[in-house]
Amino acid sequence: MGNIKEYIIGVVAAALLCGIVIALADKKGVLGVSLKLLSGLLLVLAVISPWTTISFDRWFGWSGSIGDEGAQLVADGEKMAQESYRASIKEQLEAYILDEARALDCTLRVEVTLSEEEPAVPERVVLSGSISPYARKTMEHMLHSELGISQEEQIWIG
Repeated sequence: MGNIKEYIIGVVAAALLCGIVIALADKKGVLGVSLKLLSGLLLVLAVISPWTTISFDRWFGWSGSIGDEGAQLVADGEKMAQESYRASIKEQLEAYILDEARALDCTLRVEVTLSEEEPAVPERVVLSGSISPYARKTMEHMLHSELGISQEEQIWIG
């Protein structure tokens, strides 16, 4: 409350001073016009003085936190998109392997593990179910030649 009181007293004092200077100034001539102009500037400065001492960082500092939150949201979105992309690749690879097994009259369950590198590639596969020796050899060759999964990373159960 004390700041408002000081502000009002300052503006009133500036207005009185300006009024006295204008009243005493010669109405004509360069000196009179210059004093009127300076009096007007003094009054304007007195009126806007609170805004000249305001730090805009205090008023607009929240924009920095919005930027940080936005960056975090973008990072989270990228992570979610990457996880979704990896899940899609895994699902498509498993479906492809199951289709190849069905073409050989085999019923298998498939679990593909992707590498951590980008882009994700199949790294390991676990296959379970009943399969003939011929179909197994065919599947092993397909997994190695088409998908790049080494024989050491092809785990057969059953």
